[in-house]
Amino acid sequence: MSESAQSPEDEVREAVSLFLQRNFPQIQAHGGDSSITEVDLEEGHVEINLSGACSGCGVSPMTTQAIQRRLPSEIDAIDYVSVTTGFDGLSEGTSRDISDDVPF
Repeated sequence: MSESAQSPEDEVREAVSLFLQRNFPQIQAHGGDSSITEVDLEEGHVEINLSGACSGCGVSPMTTQAIQRRLPSEIDAIDYVSVTTGFDGLSEGTSRDISDDVPF
């Protein structure tokens, strides 16, 4: 398949990748990474995973909100964005089990 014959999903993946590189260079600059884990054109949904230094970064909730707010306004095929990080699912009042042999 030639570059000019990309599938619509591939075109959206490329547009999302370029959006992230252009608007959020701090993700990689600070040791993080992003990956597009799902594109559902029928639902207008894209799922992005932030990993590396993003997992646990105090700024990642703001980055997540900015991506969720700005991406649909830049890419017509996207109506809804999910962004996950390594700490998703942990909320106030929850904790992770830490082994007793962790030296801190």
